[in-house]
Amino acid sequence: MSPRKLIRTVRFHELGGPEVLTIDSLASPSLQATDVRIAVKVVGLNRADAMFRRGRYRRGRLPFTNRL
Repeated sequence: MSPRKLIRTVRFHELGGPEVLTIDSLASPSLQATDVRIAVKVVGLNRADAMFRRGRYRRGRLPFTNRL
């Protein structure tokens, strides 16, 4: 079995403005037989993501990692 690769992800561990965003490295998720992996070159955040980061919209627990 080969070691799992690391992926980079933008996360926040506390609520606040853009300054709370961090780039973290996480283990790449394991793929199931019916899964595919795609290479992502560019990502964006939508209004709900920004509102949640500021504490104005409840979407999940901290630290928060946006998932496709």
